[in-house]
Formats: sequence, C-alpha cells, structure tokens
Amino acid sequence: MAYTSLYRKYRPDTFEKVIGQDHIVRTLKNQIITGQVGHAYIFTGTRGTGKTSVAKIFARAVNCLHPVDGSPCGKCDNCIELSKSGNFDILEIDAASNNSVDQIRELTEKINFPPTIGKYKVYIIDEVHMLSKAAFNALLKTLEEPPEHAIFILATTEIHQILPTILSRCLRFDFKLVANSVIAERIRFIFDDIGCKYEPEAVELIAASGNGSVRDALSVADMCVSYCENNVTYKGVLEVLGASDPQKLNSLCTAIADGDIDKTLKEVASLLDLGKSVSILASDIATAFRNVLYIKSCSSAKQLLALPEDIYSSLKDMADKYSVERCLSIMKIMSNLEGELRYSSQHRIIFEAAVTLACLGGDNDARVEELQLRVAKLEKIIATMRKSGFEPTPAAPDARQVWKEVASGLKNRNMTFLALAALEAEVEEDGEDFIVKIASPATLRLFLDKQNRDVINEIFQPISNGKRLVFKDVVHLDEDKALPYIKEMFGQWVEIK
Repeated sequence: MAYTSLYRKYRPDTFEKVIGQDHIVRTLKNQIITGQVGHAYIFTGTRGTGKTSVAKIFARAVNCLHPVDGSPCGKCDNCIELSKSGNFDILEIDAASNNSVDQIRELTEKINFPPTIGKYKVYIIDEVHMLSKAAFNALLKTLEEPPEHAIFILATTEIHQILPTILSRCLRFDFKLVANSVIAERIRFIFDDIGCKYEPEAVELIAASGNGSVRDALSVADMCVSYCENNVTYKGVLEVLGASDPQKLNSLCTAIADGDIDKTLKEVASLLDLGKSVSILASDIATAFRNVLYIKSCSSAKQLLALPEDIYSSLKDMADKYSVERCLSIMKIMSNLEGELRYSSQHRIIFEAAVTLACLGGDNDARVEELQLRVAKLEKIIATMRKSGFEPTPAAPDARQVWKEVASGLKNRNMTFLALAALEAEVEEDGEDFIVKIASPATLRLFLDKQNRDVINEIFQPISNGKRLVFKDVVHLDEDKALPYIKEMFGQWVEIK
C-alpha cells in the first residue's frame, strides 16, 4: 500500500479537529445547529490554513442525518456515502484547470439536478480567483439565486482578485495564520500517535518553519521523520531545512556585531563553501538578531522562543553585549537583502557587501537619532531666546553637519542602508565644491545607483548654499573605465577628482 503523507493522513474530518480557526468553526457549527445555512460562502487565507478541509467538513455536516454539535457524525448512511470519492453531491472543482466560461456554464446547467444522497448538493470551487472574467459572469446569476438544494463554497488565496459582485453575494470567512504553539501541539500529537521520538526544541523549530501554515509544517515533519529515522532531533531538523549550524551562525553574528570584517568574511566563506544558500543564511542572521532583540526586550523571551539551552545562552550573551540599535540595524540590512537577491544573479557578492556594511555600520542609526534630538533641543533654546528679545545670528553649518543632515534625510525616507553608507564617508568644503570622500568600492556602488543619486541630490541642493556636490574616490579607480561611467551617471552635479 502506498505511503500516505502526514498532512493527508491527519486531515481533520470534524470541526473539533480543526486547529487555529475557532472563530470560523464556531460560526459554521451554529449555522448547522440552527438550520440557518447560507447558499454561498467564500473562504480566504494563506495556503495550508484549512480552507478546503473546513469546506469538506461543512459539506458533509449539512447532509448528516444526526450531526454531533454541528459536526458530521461519520456513522449515518449519508456520512458513509459522502465520504466516498465517487459521490455526486459534494463536487470539488479546481478553478486553476477548469477556468473557462464553457466549463462554468456546464456546471450551472447541471445545478438544477437534485442531490442523490443528502439534502444539499455542495460545490467547492478551489482557487476561484483563477476563473476568467467571463467565467465569473457566467457564475454570477447562479450564485445570486441558486436552487434551494445548492450551496457554493469558493476558496481562494487571492481575495483581492475576486470581483466585488461575487464577494457581495457570499458570506466571507477569513482564515488566519495558525500560531506556532498550536501547530507544535498538533505535531507532538501526531508524533506520539505514530510512535516517533522527538526533542521538544525540534518540534518547535518544525512548527516555526511552517510560517503559520499547518500543511507546510506537517510536510517538513514528514521529511524529518524519514531523515531522522523516527527520532527527530533539533540538529536533524536544521539539516532538513538547510539552515545553518547554530554555533557557527552565532559565531558569525558575533563577528558582524563586533565589526570584525576579517573574521566575518572568513565565517561567511566557511558557511557558503559548505553549500549553504545565501538567502537562507541572510534569513538566519536576521532571525538570530530578531531573537536577540526578543531576549533584550521581552521578559517571556525564553518561553516564547523555545530554543535549546546552549543556543539561548549564547544569544543571551549577545543581548547583554550589544545595543538594541546595533541589533536592529543589522537585522534590517539582512532583511532588506531578500528584494535585492530576487533580481540579481550575483548573490554571493551582494551578500558579502551587505555583511561588510553591517560590520561598518556600528551604531550609526543611534548617532543619527542623537543628532536629531540635539537639533530639537537647540531649536527649543533658540525659540526661548527669541521670546526674550534675543535674535541669534545664524551660523553657516560646516560640511559634516550638512552631510549628517543628508544622512538623516535618507533615514527619514526609510533608506537606512544608504544612510549608514553616507555616514562612513569623509566630507570637506573647497571653495564652491562640497567634496565627499569615499574609501569603499561597495559604498561607491551605492552612490552610483541612479535612484540613490537622485534622492541625495534632492536632499542636498536645498541645504548646499549653491555648492557643487563632488565625489572623490580615494581607492584609485581605473580612470579609463570607472570615471567616464560615474560622470555619465551623475551628470552636471558631480565632479570626480
């Protein structure tokens, strides 16, 4: 007999077995108990949260001869017949492959045929957002006034693609992401039921890997049972997920937070040479600093994170050592990599540049915020002096103050990555020129980006007193190749010496 995957074997067949959707289960059970069943429903939510399972349970419950607290009894003749895949009263339609207007018209033409077993004929249309506009229009009239024996249940992960005319004719139920603790409890039940040994931390890690999807988490659990030979360990789950070794990851995170570029790049090379995915490693680093922030800021962090004691202890050491601003800055840099990696083929180069920038960042976010606070205090002092009749003579800001204001403007526009890079540059004024000295090729590439350049110019010009912005590369670029390109990118606003 073929093996049945865990998510299929343990798919709920009564409302009591549905997890994480109590608000929906309670409403549907009450409708069945009171007999106030609607004619059209729409179930929406992320994959693996129970939409199709609940639809099937509801379809059998409305036809059950002796429902138990709103759930199908599973014992009456109707329940037994409707549990068979060949019945004609519960019809599942995949809109992804049956999305033409002709197929929907065929469905609406047959809808007047009465059910053969129970009281209702239930149509479950999965991925309904895949229907063509013409198919939606063909369904519309039937959906508005179906026969008394017909119930429609539409399921979708893309509710925004459903026509408003369809939505207005359906009772809408939003399936939410399931909490990790609830998924973990379900996994423990399944492992106990199949006689599989497990480490508590391993179950928590599997549950977290589902990102709120029960089906995704059970698929990972299935792989872990096979990989670990019925003894699921934390280390085994990490290997199945392709995640980094916790001790090596913590060593890398410490090197980044310490600003040790040499050690950081060596650690990165060691992990990537083992075949680790760049995107997963970036996510692991972001998650590690997120956990550190939890430990620093939340009194219940140990219970919420549910990490092995040695890993929690090493993260606690980091939490005691580094500031919130430092951890938050690194976490942001790693989180922002996802978008860059999606549109680039040079994943390793981008990642190495990002960790280097994270090393150089220090507490620049904190310094920018401190500068803003000082400016605010100074403005209050000036306002007080003016009230007493004293009018201070405005002083021209020096180059560093102007450039810090540019960095602050970048940060206010949620361009923290670029603001940190700007703060690493040295600046000076020379006559009509405002010179920015750049010592890092990676930083220079940031300023060469057209979109970044336009934003910098927009912030700089109003506070520049008419000065010309000049970028001076102190890394000795190849003039034959780099300088013409930079001049072309920055046009009249930039001169490179």
